[in-house]
Amino acid sequence: MRATEGNHRLRIWPRAGALIALLLLIATMLPAGALAATPDWEAGYGTDSSAISQPPSGASSSAVSAGKKVGFFEWLRNNGPSNISQLFLTATTTPAAPVAGATWAIKDSDGNPIRSGSCPTATPLNCSFGALNTTHTVYVVVAFTTSANLADGATQGVRFEFNTTGRPPGNNNSHGDFLPLLDSVGISKNGDAAGDFNINQQTFTVADNQKVNGQNRQATSVTFSGGLVGAAVGDSPSLDEAPCEGLPLPPDFPPWFTCSLLTSLTSVIEVGNGKTFQNANNTPGIKVLISFSQSPNQLNGADPFVYHYWETQELNNDGDPVTIAHAELITVACQYDSGNLPVNHTPCLTVGNKNVTVWVFHNGPMRT
Repeated sequence: MRATEGNHRLRIWPRAGALIALLLLIATMLPAGALAATPDWEAGYGTDSSAISQPPSGASSSAVSAGKKVGFFEWLRNNGPSNISQLFLTATTTPAAPVAGATWAIKDSDGNPIRSGSCPTATPLNCSFGALNTTHTVYVVVAFTTSANLADGATQGVRFEFNTTGRPPGNNNSHGDFLPLLDSVGISKNGDAAGDFNINQQTFTVADNQKVNGQNRQATSVTFSGGLVGAAVGDSPSLDEAPCEGLPLPPDFPPWFTCSLLTSLTSVIEVGNGKTFQNANNTPGIKVLISFSQSPNQLNGADPFVYHYWETQELNNDGDPVTIAHAELITVACQYDSGNLPVNHTPCLTVGNKNVTVWVFHNGPMRT
């Protein structure tokens, strides 16, 4: 089987009802004929137009905090037979959200870069890509800043439109060839969840309410490096537990481990839509800090551990994508270099006072 990477996302905030309502609302805004795709254009979400399994959204995380940034990864491929002499991208947000930044890159059918650039950081969005030759794909990352006034559970919607004139839709019902693409993200505005988008390359942290007490038993933060990367965390008592019971555990799990030993809440971490993150020295690149109002007994014993679950997608023998469950028990103590990065080449942990720091390569739920 051949592994595929980068398009699977663990969704921890349900938003199906809000999304359906949003799509119905936006559909009423579309000019006549806008839902009919231009025959030789194909658009979608994510960073790989040829991926076996395409994501259902291009949002940088399944939720974002009100007032924070969200990135949308979208693409359009010219399936020919003719070149597109001029291609543009416009966008309309519902509710209104200013543009925080946008970049683009054009690649050929083999994934080789042709050229790249950035769009004006101005609202409304208007990107110009120049010509898009047949078989070439333009990949766009657009970031918006959501309103701080949005309520928990709200939806930030966006209607992208690839077109040949650069003029947005609306009263102008005749503006050349165009193809709309709808996307959205859920909004978090509570202490048990947070999400944000890192436009730049510097180290970036996303954290929910870090003040732990009787009402907030657990707090979670995630730190990573890398530009154009979104992240989200959550540790609500209502979150599903990290799957353990009934899951075939790897043979390297110690014989003393049982799922009943897991007593903490679940901390769920999303970084970069499921991609693997590692430091320059090939050590785990995702730092997770979990704090407790009362530390689990497992962390105070002789053999502290953190249980970590994640999923990937692979192709089965018939060439169809299937979801593969993974679990690891993190027991090795981290050793650090002068820059406070781990030198371990496997996931590791450091137990503190009512907290544990875990370094991993992947997304996923964690429990102790």
